[in-house]
Amino acid sequence: MRDRALDGTIEKRTRNCLRNGRLRRRGWGFITGSSANLLLAVVGVALMATVVRGVYQLPQTISVESKIRAGALIPDREIPAIAEAIAMRQAAEELAGRTQTSKEIRQYASRFSIDHELARMIYDISVDEAIDPELIFRIVWVESQFKQDCVGTVGEIGLMQVRYSTAVTIDPGATRNKLFDPAYNIRLGIKHLKDHLHFYRGDTRLALLAYNRGRGRVNELITLGLNPSNGYARKVLETNL
Repeated sequence: MRDRALDGTIEKRTRNCLRNGRLRRRGWGFITGSSANLLLAVVGVALMATVVRGVYQLPQTISVESKIRAGALIPDREIPAIAEAIAMRQAAEELAGRTQTSKEIRQYASRFSIDHELARMIYDISVDEAIDPELIFRIVWVESQFKQDCVGTVGEIGLMQVRYSTAVTIDPGATRNKLFDPAYNIRLGIKHLKDHLHFYRGDTRLALLAYNRGRGRVNELITLGLNPSNGYARKVLETNL
């Protein structure tokens, strides 16, 4: 009898313990779930606030240059700093441009085995006349091999083998002696080529043929339905130099 009573008491207490444990776990789970939901709500509100603040602050991230182009009013206190920043960037760009130019000139001098100053002169005049320096270097190589005192079989003179009769149509004050001056010769030669380029609407091959054969002869052959090519344009443009 005592054993049965004791067993019943133990069983009863065991059930009570289990029931109380489940209740405690349920209560803690309820509390934990509520806390998690509250935390998620707080995080969500914070994220929304960040997004809203970012949207309203977005115009402040627009660059100063964009503001200037848009005609926005720039505070007086910001103008000195902006001017200094622009000047520094322009100086950096100019330095980078000069560095690149010097590199290209050295490459031309090396490729054609000519003096650096001569390469610089040809390059600078080409850029000043808004024509590709590569084309002018190639023409000079074909025409005179960079010999400044070169004279052709029919009176062509200097680096670009400019005839006196052609020179005076470009510069009424031209003389034969002037054509031996490298800078003057390059300048007149380029102007003569540009005239052909303009006439043939940018067709480099026809302009080169006219430079070599004369525009009249090239036009005559074209009118007769003949090909005016004589190999000169190909030699200038396609020779591996």
